Amino acid sequence: MWRNIKTYSEQLIRNRFLQHLFFWCLSFLVLTNVLKVSAEIKTIDLIYAAIFHIPIVAVVYINLRVLFPFFLEKGKYLLYFLLILSLIALGSGFYLMLFNKWIDYFFEGYYFIAFYGFWDISLYFAVYLVATSLLRLARGWFRLQEIETERNKAELKALRSQINPHFLFNSLNSIYSLARKNSKEVPDKIVQLSDLLRHVIYDSERDFIPLEKEIDMIRNYITLQNLRTDDQHKISLKVNGELKEKMIAPMIILPFVENSFKHGLKGGSDNAFVNIFLTISDHQLILEVVNSKGKSADNVDLQYQGIGIDNVRKRLEMLYPGKHNLNITEDEQTFNVDLRIEIN
Repeated sequence: MWRNIKTYSEQLIRNRFLQHLFFWCLSFLVLTNVLKVSAEIKTIDLIYAAIFHIPIVAVVYINLRVLFPFFLEKGKYLLYFLLILSLIALGSGFYLMLFNKWIDYFFEGYYFIAFYGFWDISLYFAVYLVATSLLRLARGWFRLQEIETERNKAELKALRSQINPHFLFNSLNSIYSLARKNSKEVPDKIVQLSDLLRHVIYDSERDFIPLEKEIDMIRNYITLQNLRTDDQHKISLKVNGELKEKMIAPMIILPFVENSFKHGLKGGSDNAFVNIFLTISDHQLILEVVNSKGKSADNVDLQYQGIGIDNVRKRLEMLYPGKHNLNITEDEQTFNVDLRIEIN
């Protein structure tokens, strides 16, 4: 029983239609009892309460659908207040006309009258406007909290999945091999791996970081991958545009680069390659990744269906709503990623 009650409560919280339906049903019940003419509720009371709601519903939804989003939420407070006063006055006038003149044409013989004067009905409208506006604000606040929670969960999943632990172990093994050969590259490679780990652990906790830092991390990642790649000339990274003062959400680019290595160079293709292009303009970043297709069917099916890419899609929706476009396509020989993000 309690489980059913909890389920219905969650549906009510998430379903806007159910919220509105519940509110107006409750309003109808209350007003029917307030406006009834005798101890018992009769048909005439139900009809009167229903008609009484017409101007109230009109005023409430004009506020919620027009005045609230186009004036209050945009900071036009004085204009919003003046429009609310005008809306209440129009609603009160409509109520008086409805019950004093128009209603007799539709319900002959009932002799409906306006119980309230202009100021009394205006108070009704004011109460409904305040109540529904507060409910909308509360719903918006709870929605923001829900989005923030989902965003934090998605980012935590991203940190776990976007840097593959195997990559870290393989990088350490590659550095170890260099150390056994007494290679002079070892200190530099250790610093690069340290920088990459620092970026993953600390920078990824921030909403936005300098684009320069994100691209430096990509370069370090590619350099470390090159330790395990025979034909390094098949890996290409080209960056065009001005990077300074540009900001981006961390760990957005890396999953696509990581997948291109995993399925482009390590997928068993005869002529494996990875080409990465980054183009930065004043207000847009364009990432293009083209990599060869591996021979394994699993590589083809799973390249862009993993947890990491799903997390990136979710983070793009949360961090760049309406400000990004992601297209992933393929042909017989290649996978192609085209990501465009509006940046500042």
